[in-house]
Amino acid sequence: MVDTAGMPIIGANIYQKGTTNGTIADIDGNFVLEVPKGASIVVSYIGYNTRELIINTNSNYEVVLTEDTQNLEEVVVVGYGTQKKVNLTGSVAVVKSEQLQNRVATNVTNLLSGHMPGVTVIQSSGQPGYDTGTLRVRGIGTMNSGSDAMVIVDGVESFMNAVDPNDIDNISILKDASASAIYGVRAANGVILITTKKGAQGKAKVTYNGYIGWQEATRLPKFANSYDYAVMMNEAYRNDGATVPYSDEDLQKFKSGTDLLNYPDSDWLGELLSESGLYHNHHLSINGGNQGIRYAVSFGYHDKDGLIPNTNYKKINFRANLDAQINNRLSFNLNLAGYRSDAQEPAEGLSSIIHYAYRETPVTPIQAQDGHYVRFKNEHNSIQSAKEGGVYRTYSYNFTGNVGMEYKIIDGLKLRGSASTRFSLAENKTHYKTLSYYAPGSYDNLMTSSNYISNTDGKTLEVNLQAYLDYNKTFGKHAVSGLLGYSQIYNKYNNLYAYRRNLPASNSLDQINAGSETGQRTSGNETEYALRSGFARLNYAFNDRYLFEANVRYDGTSRFAKNNRFGAFPSFSLGWRISEEDFFKADWVNNLKLRASWGLLGNQEIGNYAFYNNYVFGYNYSFGGSKVQTISISSPMTNEDITWEKTEQINVGVDATFFNNKLTATLDVFRKQTRDILLELPVMSMLGVSAPYQNAGGVRNTGFELQLGHNNRINDLQYSVTANVSYVKNKITDLKGADTPGQSVGDPLSAYFGYVCEGIFRTQDDIDNHADQSAAFGTPVLGDLMYKDVTGEGVVNSDDRVILGSAFPKWNFGLNLSASYKGFDLSALLQGAADVKAMVPSTVAYAFYNGGKVTEKYLDSWSPENPNASMPRLSMSNSSNKITSSFWVTDASYVKMRNLQVGYSINPSILKKYAISRLRVYCSIDNLFTITGFEGTDPEATGNVHPLTRSYSFGLNLSF
Repeated sequence: MVDTAGMPIIGANIYQKGTTNGTIADIDGNFVLEVPKGASIVVSYIGYNTRELIINTNSNYEVVLTEDTQNLEEVVVVGYGTQKKVNLTGSVAVVKSEQLQNRVATNVTNLLSGHMPGVTVIQSSGQPGYDTGTLRVRGIGTMNSGSDAMVIVDGVESFMNAVDPNDIDNISILKDASASAIYGVRAANGVILITTKKGAQGKAKVTYNGYIGWQEATRLPKFANSYDYAVMMNEAYRNDGATVPYSDEDLQKFKSGTDLLNYPDSDWLGELLSESGLYHNHHLSINGGNQGIRYAVSFGYHDKDGLIPNTNYKKINFRANLDAQINNRLSFNLNLAGYRSDAQEPAEGLSSIIHYAYRETPVTPIQAQDGHYVRFKNEHNSIQSAKEGGVYRTYSYNFTGNVGMEYKIIDGLKLRGSASTRFSLAENKTHYKTLSYYAPGSYDNLMTSSNYISNTDGKTLEVNLQAYLDYNKTFGKHAVSGLLGYSQIYNKYNNLYAYRRNLPASNSLDQINAGSETGQRTSGNETEYALRSGFARLNYAFNDRYLFEANVRYDGTSRFAKNNRFGAFPSFSLGWRISEEDFFKADWVNNLKLRASWGLLGNQEIGNYAFYNNYVFGYNYSFGGSKVQTISISSPMTNEDITWEKTEQINVGVDATFFNNKLTATLDVFRKQTRDILLELPVMSMLGVSAPYQNAGGVRNTGFELQLGHNNRINDLQYSVTANVSYVKNKITDLKGADTPGQSVGDPLSAYFGYVCEGIFRTQDDIDNHADQSAAFGTPVLGDLMYKDVTGEGVVNSDDRVILGSAFPKWNFGLNLSASYKGFDLSALLQGAADVKAMVPSTVAYAFYNGGKVTEKYLDSWSPENPNASMPRLSMSNSSNKITSSFWVTDASYVKMRNLQVGYSINPSILKKYAISRLRVYCSIDNLFTITGFEGTDPEATGNVHPLTRSYSFGLNLSF
């Protein structure tokens, strides 16, 4: 089953005419259908002309479907419906299901990296269950925490983690205002529309997808061994004019390794990351139906260990989609979905444990000879905490149910409605265990730590009601469609917290009742939120050539006071398909379209009660000589005048396809201006409370996006190449006069602010001829960093600090490659970012930071014998070399091989006798390599986090 370009048509419907005997084409376009001789089979797919074939004695057919230029060429999911791609006037990026298959990820967000321009995904942790990347559409649009895109799954607001990647049919990302204004106050940061797989007419098809594999860390700091550590520490003490801590005899013992208890060479980080990170994933689906009822049911299971002990993530999910055609006017659909996940990490917290391991020195033993652990500086032992310190577990339960109806009132006019509910429960449980350990150097005095247990239960109930009229009619050369709708959402959240300590030292009990009542704590609260909206859309196309669209949404939200609760969010867009003009004679151009749009969007993500005076219980006051427990007005102050942030977007774009659709190109240029950003501007401390929210800030994002694609077939070789690149420049445009150093008008968001480093003082002449920096950093000595006098005043002080760059990349790019030859297939995804800065944690960047480690790069530190060194002099006390500067804030640009996959599909004729329609085996590697000049850690994950991982997978795709 292929198109005219030889590309397989995935999901095409094939059925025996007049019967319910049918099937669908698989990912390679193959299908198997048993019919008697002389039977007629009907082959159809949206956007293509339907074909009917009479089956003779042949058993093998190659069916070529031609594009239906009079019908939908390609359908794209948009807000509250679908549109023909060639008639789109907004900026919409689309990802198909086959682009996400067989990747090692439980969350869809990470799979989108590199697939489309204008969508930036930054994965800052490799911890199972918490490895979801941060997704931003066209930059960072606000200065508060509400920068996430809105997520819609099958028409209902949801979130990315609620969907198994195997259940996805397609994803549309609405990037500009004309595409997303239909979602109003929640759409300022983009809208992600996820459509899951639906049932198809034909006999039941059973599909199993599964893989198994293991992981390893991608990039880790290279810390010095104990001998080099001791040598460098001696040098640091000498530079400080102090007595060295290690004698030559000590150094020799570190070097020889003959007394590992007193002169160890401890690899704390390597010991901590000792697990193999095994994982396996399984997904089973059943799909089928007839002319009356179609169904798609799936079940999934995922189990993944981290590289750190007691780090794991398990998830079980199900989804059921049912579509019923009651008669020629009335149809119903029912979507049910749910999952249960269990994320586990050490009770100490993974961020703390990684921080410990970065700090703990190689000259401190991990364990004594009797097996008891030794605490670094009598403070912590990351290995002991991970293995024996207890666990923190998060159980998440989520259920979503949606029932919908569609009724055809007259030709072209439909009434649609849906009612959905989402219930989620999050249970957080911490069991911090009693630990026995030695203090450093004292192996006869065993000590113990205290323990505690805590439980938090949070429940969310959301009800979503929608109803709308949908009109679509063609009058000769005029095509008119319209949408008029109503929506309301009610959301309620409550939580309960309990804490007790001093459990039995055996660590065998992990229930609240096992702890002491003395010092116990409980707390809880409840919040509500509601949104009521009306919306409308009008589309007009003349002769599929001149295109117009208008959207408006009128939202009212409970998050603002009554006088500021409602507002309208309009958008307008135009399109001109030049290729349809009579004067356009280029036959090699299939489609050439110009687009332009303007729109206004909103953002309300600041919490539920920012305009209310809140009260806090538990404050004690003295009345009549006795203490009385009462309440108090809480901080921050309130402001009833706040309202939503407003984002105005302008977009100009070009879409083009050439050479019988073998070459595609899309270009967009945009300007995204957010104003009235909700900020807590500084107030006088004498007020006694923190600042209220105000509509005060402004942010502008400008840039462009380009995507090029090519696909072709040469005999049995089929291939495709898709490349994309995007650029976005971000800056603050308004702070209502509340500028502060590092966050002022003209600065980018997520900026580093510090000094410009001009190098190292290598000679006395360097010191004598340089601007005086002693007032800020003390009198410099040889080997210190020299900082630039930016103001030109002859001295270096805080006024010389500048913006050193941003942690958000200006450039993002991706390259998608795929090829198949007979039964073999190959795919590769490269993704990268440029013009981005990062800084590793202080425990990694600075030598002996807080008494901690030192990396190998300090072996090339300045000394009189090594004046041309790359690193400043070593010191235990000097702090002038440990401040934020361009020496530490470095280029974090990178190119990553996100995925490389090789597979083989066994010939269907061989499988037929086993009733198998498809059997494919494959191997896949995620994060195969990273090309970067950034040192210390992965350029994406620079904090105290579980390192990113390289994953090796072996999988199977099986269909019956």
